[in-house]
Amino acid sequence: MTVVRTCPACSDTVAAGDVFCEGCGRTLPDDVREARDTDAVATAPQESLADHARPGLVSGDGAPTAPQVSLGGLTLSESPSSDSEWEAIDAMATQPVRRARTAGSPEPARAPGRAQAPAPAKVAPEWPPPATGSSPVQPTNPGLCVWCPGTVLDGYCEKCGFLQPTGRDHVEVRTPSAVGVSDRGLRHRRNEDAMAIRVVDADSPHAPGSVVAVVCDGVSSSPRSDEASRITAETGATVLAERLRRGEDPRTATGAAMTRAAEAVAAIAESPSSAPACTYVSAVVDPGTGTTTIGWVGDSRAYWLSGAPTSSASALLTKDDSWSEAMVQAGALSREEAMRSANAHALIAWMGADSGEIDAHISTVTPTGPGAVVLCSDGLWNYYPEAQALTDAVPGAGAEPHAAARAYVSLALQAGGKDNITVVVIPVPTAQGGSRAEQA
Repeated sequence: MTVVRTCPACSDTVAAGDVFCEGCGRTLPDDVREARDTDAVATAPQESLADHARPGLVSGDGAPTAPQVSLGGLTLSESPSSDSEWEAIDAMATQPVRRARTAGSPEPARAPGRAQAPAPAKVAPEWPPPATGSSPVQPTNPGLCVWCPGTVLDGYCEKCGFLQPTGRDHVEVRTPSAVGVSDRGLRHRRNEDAMAIRVVDADSPHAPGSVVAVVCDGVSSSPRSDEASRITAETGATVLAERLRRGEDPRTATGAAMTRAAEAVAAIAESPSSAPACTYVSAVVDPGTGTTTIGWVGDSRAYWLSGAPTSSASALLTKDDSWSEAMVQAGALSREEAMRSANAHALIAWMGADSGEIDAHISTVTPTGPGAVVLCSDGLWNYYPEAQALTDAVPGAGAEPHAAARAYVSLALQAGGKDNITVVVIPVPTAQGGSRAEQA
């Protein structure tokens, strides 16, 4: 007879070998650690800047969830100095990725995330892959694991068990001012996340050294979601950096970039009923002051992670455009009730031709002391939803951003890797950081 055992605290079904319940996060008794698994429900409730005051983290524009710009109504009132310049950007942005479409129906919507998992003792791999620039990881020795000092057999490491990355499965982008790592995870057949990083030249007359980053998460229930995320991320980062170079303030540039990105992903839809879609989160970081402007639609997140006792406390800088968050904000359900729902992670806003007119969010904050701005998809925050949990899992992320980004991806893989995982770490101060006087 098959015996199915459940968590004594929340009655969620647990998997063989599970130490923690995926539903409530509690430690499981020994007698229930051999049960059969089912996908878990909601993650722990999120904290945001609107909920608690955090010393030293100053918002320049009030609560970060206030709608700031309508993607349906905003127009680019400022004309480019050259039509050919914007035509070149638009041509790049709207060019579909040349990839064969998968036959059959779209993948089902992403499963809800797990409860927060504890950080293992070893958080950073000892065997970093030889990645440079924006090229995908390509091991120099195909028989050697890219994650640990193990050997590879039939595409899997015999020591850690991880599938070896190929092509877009695992991508690393490194600049002197920011690092991004994106991984397919362990359950998806392809990586539907995307990221883009731009750095304004240090000798630019406007916004010198400013760091621009965008993370997008393709909506799995939409067609060609991998194309949607790539086109949206590249368009958003390119337009945002260019407008900063032209002298626009970060908030105006962020709104304009989001509009262009939304137009670009809408342009690749074959019809309103077949519309690729994705989430979007961007950051502009001033290397001299640390002032950070965030823009977002959907449930990809931005965090401030404190790097010293005197720095601003770690904090979530965004609020999800999700059903559960909407119910809480409307007062219809308590956070606990909303997070128990099967619709907890359902999106209520995204970028795509079928999104309708949506209000994007823009917020500006100025942290004190050293630390890091982290952008990520839910492939990471499903396991570490709280800002302090991210800080504790990889202390000092801003000091070693490449090691930190890879460590976060490794932690998500070790916790289950149910979704694609993308993390961008922007140190504050950046490599060009310090005061303007110090840079001169």
